Amino acid sequence: MKKELDLTNQIKNIILSNGFDSVGVSEAHKLDDEFFLANWIQKDFHGSMKYMEDVEKRSDVRKIDSNFKSVISCTLNYNTLDKEKSSMLAEKKGKGWISRYAIGDDYHKIIEKKLKKIGFLIKKLYSETVNVRAYVDTGPLLERAYASRSGLGWIGKNSCLINRGQGSWIFLSNILLDQKLKFDDVTTKDFCGTCTLCIDSCPTNAIVDNKIIDSRKCISYLTIENRNYIEDALASKIKNNIYGCDICQEVCPWNRKSIIDLENGINPKNLLIEPDIINLISIVEEDWETLKIKSPLKRVKKDGLIRNILIVMGNSLNKKYLSILQKYLESKNLIHSMTARDSIKRIKSHIS
Repeated sequence: MKKELDLTNQIKNIILSNGFDSVGVSEAHKLDDEFFLANWIQKDFHGSMKYMEDVEKRSDVRKIDSNFKSVISCTLNYNTLDKEKSSMLAEKKGKGWISRYAIGDDYHKIIEKKLKKIGFLIKKLYSETVNVRAYVDTGPLLERAYASRSGLGWIGKNSCLINRGQGSWIFLSNILLDQKLKFDDVTTKDFCGTCTLCIDSCPTNAIVDNKIIDSRKCISYLTIENRNYIEDALASKIKNNIYGCDICQEVCPWNRKSIIDLENGINPKNLLIEPDIINLISIVEEDWETLKIKSPLKRVKKDGLIRNILIVMGNSLNKKYLSILQKYLESKNLIHSMTARDSIKRIKSHIS
């Protein structure tokens, strides 16, 4: 038992000394969240994210490898903006918004590099060969559930993991180990109470119940995962969100005192913070290959980002965008032309 505790403490120290903000350990076992996930899938709330449908595998990391015994959950603060910066304030200034996590370098690469080093150091702690596997938001497991199980926070009404000290501007990653450690196994109390600010503030009413998101309505899903034409009824509610959405986290009281971390490796780019919409579409059109380097924006591809910008132009109700929208109305890209048509209609209805 002492050996397990000593190894666990050594591993935690390695993780914290390599840039992570908190770490917890839980047992590799079947999660009760299996039933929650299955019900969510059954209602088709996952939309086109078919990779979520393997409920059994996602609910038990031993389905990845039956030898895994411990799940190490890690958090990394990605907030690089002060409270004077938000999507809602940017909208009032006529600016667009790109989700906080996507204004700099791709977090997958940043965290993968850290985890690779950590995995090497963990293996050195053991005299025998051990199996270490790490995932950054891409593995077939329920990161938030394991993180909550290890005492790193609770699942908020907006389905985000909320850490009492860090808030919810955090990346989650997991390290799976085929060795037994000292488990924290302390599910954190839910401190959301009666607050419903996240539910009330969602423009598309995507938070359909406590901790339940209908992804098909979620602005993050619509602007990133969904590559198709977005019906005007939904597009008009996307507001100024060009990539992702932070609204349900911006209004969360637990993020009011969130720590700003400029040493996390995100390297925020000024042109992506409250971006000027005309300037951004010009850069996307003329220099996409440069813009996408190291950027999470490449996930939605050039055409997807243009679609989103055209939507935001229409939502601004500003006639200065009509000439650009008119150009895309003639586009051979059907999604672009249909989106431009809708945006022109919204603007003209406002100014007529």
